[in-house]
Amino acid sequence: MNNKKALVGALGAIALATTSLAAHAWPDRTVTIIVPYAPGGIADIAARTVAEAMSGTWGQEVIVDNRTGGAGFVAATAVARAAPDGHTLFVADMGVNVINPYLFDDTPYDPATDFRPITMISDTPLVLAAYRGAPFDTTEEYLAYAEANPGELSFASAGIGSLNHIVPEWINYETGIDTVHIPYRGGAPAATAVASGEAQVGVLALSSVGPFVDSGDIKVLGVARQERVESHPELPTLIEGGVPNVAAGQWAGLFAPSGVSDEIADKIYQDMVAFLETDEARNTFAERGAIVSPMSSEEFGQMLDDLREQFSIIIEAAEISAD
Repeated sequence: MNNKKALVGALGAIALATTSLAAHAWPDRTVTIIVPYAPGGIADIAARTVAEAMSGTWGQEVIVDNRTGGAGFVAATAVARAAPDGHTLFVADMGVNVINPYLFDDTPYDPATDFRPITMISDTPLVLAAYRGAPFDTTEEYLAYAEANPGELSFASAGIGSLNHIVPEWINYETGIDTVHIPYRGGAPAATAVASGEAQVGVLALSSVGPFVDSGDIKVLGVARQERVESHPELPTLIEGGVPNVAAGQWAGLFAPSGVSDEIADKIYQDMVAFLETDEARNTFAERGAIVSPMSSEEFGQMLDDLREQFSIIIEAAEISAD
């Protein structure tokens, strides 16, 4: 019996040592970060920024692979099917990890089980923006006008099912107002529509409305965040303006295929956060209108669960569908 116990103990020690050795040796070849969008977007910029930094930290080449198409299905499916050895990572956003399963009848991956959240990388704040000639200057005034004039106001979005579409519907849901959705082909045309008065309001990236604010064509009513933006402390949150619960940004997060070992996931997390907490990282993202937003894997996972629950309700209530 004693010999049997000793053998079991020895085998356990060998297994633990082997796992630790694998984590210590990782990565032993090129690491690929898959991005579901074309170069130049928020997720792509986040991926390329951390890829450059991690190439030095890990002593291996870290490359970005833009796999576009199918509302992120192509990239997400590739990551879900990848070997969970830490050499394939995923930088993605709200659309792929929260919205898609509720927007499409058939999604070929399950973000809740196919991916392991590592950390959020960056967050680009969204703001409720209005045409300069709109008869309201604050979130409170917007809500009052919309309540008194149901169905009169229109909001621009980057397309059906986009975050810019769902957040205004969330505002409608929380406050009981009725506004009309006008979808455009991307965030830039949506911002232009608000600046020209073609649509009265829009929920847009703070970074994209800056030039229109400077020119006087757009006014910002509030920020869709739990707290004010440090770079723009004068802007109140939508929650302060009377819209409960509404807080969502255009974030980029880092994921690995589910099944990756705790040791490798922890190393990726520690190395990534060490970089994100540097002035270099903060300044690089700030130049692009984003906020460095590292959080623990547990916090990130809980945030995703909360968002999925909330967005499933909003998408159903607003009858939003891409099919």
